[in-house]
Amino acid sequence: MNLWRDQSWKKRASVVAAGSALVLLGGCGLGYAVTDVPEPSAFSTKQALQLLYADGSPMARFGTNRVLVPLSKVSPAAQHAVLAAEDRDFYSEPGISPKGIARAMFSNVKGGGVEQGGSTITQQYAKNAFLTQERTFSRKIKEVFIALKMSRTVSKDQILEDYLNTIYFGRGAFGIEAAASTYFGPAVHASQLTPAQAAVLASSIRSPAGYDPERHPQRAKDRWDYVLNGMVKKGWLTQEQRAAAKYPKVAGRRASTSLAGDLDHVRDQVVADLEKHGFAEDTIAAGGLVVTTTIEKRAQDAARQEIQDALPKGKKPDAPVGALVAVQPGTGRVIAYYGGATAGGLDFADSSQGVEPGSSMKPYVLATALENGKHLSDRYDGHSPQDVCGDQVRNDAGDPPFGQIDLATALAHSVNTVYTRLACEIGPRKVVDLAHKAGITTPLDGEGSISQQVALGSGGYQVRPLDHANGYATFAAKGEHADPYFVLQVKDRHGNVVYKAKDHKNRVFSEETAADATYAMQKVVSEGTGTRAKIPGRPTAGKTGTTQDNRNAWFCGFTPQLATAVWVGRPSGHSLGASGYGGTLAAPIFKRFMTRALEGEPVEQFPKATGVTATPTATATPTATPTSTPTATPTVLVTLPPVGPTKKPHGSPTPTPTATASPTGSPAASPATSP
Repeated sequence: MNLWRDQSWKKRASVVAAGSALVLLGGCGLGYAVTDVPEPSAFSTKQALQLLYADGSPMARFGTNRVLVPLSKVSPAAQHAVLAAEDRDFYSEPGISPKGIARAMFSNVKGGGVEQGGSTITQQYAKNAFLTQERTFSRKIKEVFIALKMSRTVSKDQILEDYLNTIYFGRGAFGIEAAASTYFGPAVHASQLTPAQAAVLASSIRSPAGYDPERHPQRAKDRWDYVLNGMVKKGWLTQEQRAAAKYPKVAGRRASTSLAGDLDHVRDQVVADLEKHGFAEDTIAAGGLVVTTTIEKRAQDAARQEIQDALPKGKKPDAPVGALVAVQPGTGRVIAYYGGATAGGLDFADSSQGVEPGSSMKPYVLATALENGKHLSDRYDGHSPQDVCGDQVRNDAGDPPFGQIDLATALAHSVNTVYTRLACEIGPRKVVDLAHKAGITTPLDGEGSISQQVALGSGGYQVRPLDHANGYATFAAKGEHADPYFVLQVKDRHGNVVYKAKDHKNRVFSEETAADATYAMQKVVSEGTGTRAKIPGRPTAGKTGTTQDNRNAWFCGFTPQLATAVWVGRPSGHSLGASGYGGTLAAPIFKRFMTRALEGEPVEQFPKATGVTATPTATATPTATPTSTPTATPTVLVTLPPVGPTKKPHGSPTPTPTATASPTGSPAASPATSP
């Protein structure tokens, strides 16, 4: 007789459960017994982040900043602020949070991976001490074992001291002593931190980059309020002290490398890329990672030199600054990235809001129109001024009085009246949708006419140079968009490959649309507003952009192999002066950079346009009287000899009583003959 078979299913289940419990308890006991608590000194072996160019040559090495101090050298306010931010029950809990672990485990199982934390300060320290960021259940279990053992064998004060000396506060600072001097100046020590200062540091622990006071001031302030309010709830701060607290002055971000400032901006983009792929900030900062970037040294050197050579030397207040981003069409690899010369300062290539793009938005209008049944040969009334969908729109005062003009020629000469009407006719929201799919990430949240925002880049509509380079790369890639990225490969400290990039592409518009829009943008360079961008011996397409009062100068363009966006402006947003046009300032930078970046590369041709049956012509276009090329003002050092007969460059239209003036596409020296 088989007694097991005769048992009821309930009895059998209870036996199995009991056995499983014994195995689990035995396993937990064994795991607990064999787990060692790491020594704090293990953190001193953490290594710097190494960045390589795409060919494997060294780019930069970013070290870590750490100073160990005893708990007695950390002000009580700083201790309490960290506890208020991360673990308010630290001194009364057993070292782990069963509810937090259960909540995290449930969320992780439901989501199919280990993403949630639910960690106490003891667990956080254990995770860092274990020196791994792998998202596995086994790692989480080991973390719990270490935390449990620490709570029994190490005093709470010692755990807090070790935690404060090893946690990452951002800006390369490990530990609260290094963080104090990094955020509040070299003369400030952890022992001197006030409640307000300590709350700033404690706020950054959750996400040092996400709560950086310089980059995300409002988010940092909200978290700061949360920390101080928590200190009041725990009795560590009085209501009177809380009411008197003011957000302290925080030092600006300093360079984390002695190399060129633009490489510090590259590093920030690399870190952001790595975080998207699951690398924790402290691991990135000091995990000994070796990162091969997409940046090509020749192109990066060219971007730096051409921007800096074109702008005034010295450090005059509000001097013009520039940004340049180059993207490989079809892959999204960022080949060159120049966001400014000042390391640790504002990155002008990827500023949080961007700047007005001017008429560099017009190609997105054209592509949307072509996708919706329009043709390059379609003709529109180009005279100025006009009432367009309820708005008074003007072309530049220096333009000839265009009559009926086709879309290709209207793009070449950046005719505002034509492209505003075109945007209104096809639907400006359709233009925004296509632009976003092509690469623009900033939302449409400007003021005034939507048609003018999308057609003329006005009304406060903002675009980042990084996005614009990626958007024009979509045209160069025959209508296929690829997500931009900076990281090709990552190796850990042992040389193991832990990440490899993959291209992510999707079709935005047809190859026919891309070919026709590219044809029109070639006319911009060959005979329109962007003649100074023409690359000798290579087909070149692009578009100028100048905003109202010459506050921003753009040229965005491409060859079949490379797309580049160039922006020049002042940090304050004030006018660049009489020579601050996209065609006269940004276009020459584009030309010189592209010539150097593509040196030795084979010459490739653009696809043949499908919607062109004859050379487009304009009607009622009188011959412009040749004049001299405008002379650069003392604040803009770009000067080139005239390219054939020239006409007066476009300025910003004069405001009318009925509507806000619209920026134009800033033509540079153009042939006097009809395009």
